[in-house]
Amino acid sequence: MLRHPASYRDPSGYIFKQEGEYLRHINQPYFIEYNTIKNSGIYEQLWNKNWLIKHEEISVSEDKIILRPDQLDFITYPYEWSFTAYKHAAQLTLRIQLFLLENGFSLKDASAFNITFHKGKAIFIDTLSIERYRDNEPWKGLKQFNEHFFAPLLLAQRHGSYYLKSLQHRINGFPLDEASKLLSWKSKLSPTIYSHIHF
Repeated sequence: MLRHPASYRDPSGYIFKQEGEYLRHINQPYFIEYNTIKNSGIYEQLWNKNWLIKHEEISVSEDKIILRPDQLDFITYPYEWSFTAYKHAAQLTLRIQLFLLENGFSLKDASAFNITFHKGKAIFIDTLSIERYRDNEPWKGLKQFNEHFFAPLLLAQRHGSYYLKSLQHRINGFPLDEASKLLSWKSKLSPTIYSHIHF
């Protein structure tokens, strides 16, 4: 078993490679969350929309659940995307979040690395990023969305595509205080930019 190096920070589980296939290990603390989501039918609804990579359970025990996701020929990364592709990835993240909220769930993070492109379309690949929504709780992933999507797209639009490539060296996203300094003072007149970047 070879654990994927990019899959070490999530306490819910991790990706590993076995016999040439990528599998997902779910840790026991995420069992209740996972089973609640599974029994709600949310996974199937996201699959039917082609928004989330499909998976099947191949092993269930007291201490772990193993999923086999659909195997992709290759993975594309945010720093490889065009401006249009990057925008599509951002839009998909927001569509999924809005859909989940309507059904009592939420994305607990909003990393651009949760998205890849399959058959020319953006698809969400982190099954364990979904959790139950708690009443009156703000979106946990908002700051990360701004760092991974809004700031790089805004900077690329105004200063060039270099800023889309920055995630190759900034896996935690583009720092908002740095983005704020790179934008003109006029950008503070935009309520959206001010509240998400300059706040």
